[in-house]
Amino acid sequence: MKPKKLILSTALSAVALFSTQVGAQMPNAPDYPPQAAPGYGAPAGYSAMGGGYAMPYGPMGPAPGNAAAPMGYQGVAPAGYQDPAMHGAPIEYEQYVPGQEYGDSVMEGSPYHETMHDASCNNCDLPPRVYGSADLLVMWRKSSNLPPLLTTSDPGAQGVIGDPSTQILFGGSEQGHALTGARITTGLWLDDYQNWSVGGSFLALEREVLGISTTSTQFPVLAYPFFNTNTSANSSIVIAETVGANAANNTTVDIRKTNNFYTGDAFITKHLYTSHANRVDFVTGYYFARIDDALSNNAQFTSVGGGSFPVGTVVSYNDIFQAKNEFNGAQFGLIFDFQDGPFTWRAMGKIAIGGMHQRMAINGSRTEDVFGTVDIFSGGVYAQDSNIGSYSRDVFCFIPEGQLDLIYALTCNVDLKVGCTYIYVSDVALAQSAIPGTINPSGGDPVFAFGDDDYWALGMTFGVDFHY
Repeated sequence: MKPKKLILSTALSAVALFSTQVGAQMPNAPDYPPQAAPGYGAPAGYSAMGGGYAMPYGPMGPAPGNAAAPMGYQGVAPAGYQDPAMHGAPIEYEQYVPGQEYGDSVMEGSPYHETMHDASCNNCDLPPRVYGSADLLVMWRKSSNLPPLLTTSDPGAQGVIGDPSTQILFGGSEQGHALTGARITTGLWLDDYQNWSVGGSFLALEREVLGISTTSTQFPVLAYPFFNTNTSANSSIVIAETVGANAANNTTVDIRKTNNFYTGDAFITKHLYTSHANRVDFVTGYYFARIDDALSNNAQFTSVGGGSFPVGTVVSYNDIFQAKNEFNGAQFGLIFDFQDGPFTWRAMGKIAIGGMHQRMAINGSRTEDVFGTVDIFSGGVYAQDSNIGSYSRDVFCFIPEGQLDLIYALTCNVDLKVGCTYIYVSDVALAQSAIPGTINPSGGDPVFAFGDDDYWALGMTFGVDFHY
């Protein structure tokens, strides 16, 4: 619990600190439409804000209403204001008229006029209004920490944990491979000055599948290990052993663990600070996340006698543990753009705070087929009568997210980017926490209780930004 509190306090402090520093440096964001530098793209927004954008002269000046009007702003300028690109008469400024082209009267006669007009990518010399991105993700997820679920051993040892010959075939720390995913973002600037924008994004990762499929041909001894609370000793349920009291053959086992991860948000961005082509924006809005996690166990074998099943009985065990997590909350954070020519570094850090609704469904059964007579009983191997059922709860949860991209302005409307993304989820229900390591064959154990699990995804991003 302490590491989670540390992560939460660090994320909140970072956002608050940077917001305070940015506000202290420039309390008023510029309220004039910036101009695009020749040959580079124009800024776009939440996921495409910067894209090689550069100002024609030094730092941006104060917002309208302050002492000076920077180049490209059409309004009333102080008497005698000179265009730094010209050596002659003062520029005549015009009052803005809706629908009128920006910049022409200001830039008329300036050597920058022709090139900047061509680079604007529209007929009004205005920054883009619509922006978005499409990203390919290659992500790793936190490994699963399972109890030992399937073992093998020497004949007679029955796969009991602690015996020198016992090997764990599935369970413990199970790490999956990197899997692909996608993230789509779209947005719209609400003004010509790129101060406010609204938008949304959706992220989905490929389903992760871990597990094992094996037979008694590959492993003559197969067993489900557990700690017997009745005898206070390690024990097992043997499903494949050619000799002994629990002899069985024709055994097949299939254990599967799956995981799905989705996020989505609806956001508002507010421009906070600009210096040269570098800028800082505040982002806030609604955030949604869903994590589905499940584990299934299916086994079948034929009894050859000597145990609790008559000779020739086909026995099947089935367990299912299904966890579903849905998060709803508010998000806030900062987006930083640092531009150098056609390249832009973009760093985004935000945190979502809200509630996580957790659900867990547990079911299990045992089927006995005695020469065509089929009987079905409640309770499998790890899903027993004592823990079978549906459970739910609501808990506080926070989700920090960080993103770092290197962006190249391919054209004034299209950027290419590569970067990395990290998402952390503080509280989730996972199937691994519902699977008991202790069982009382006489009844009473196991008993279900929600665990204290977290979750993360980390990986590379490759994408395209657009802005029109």
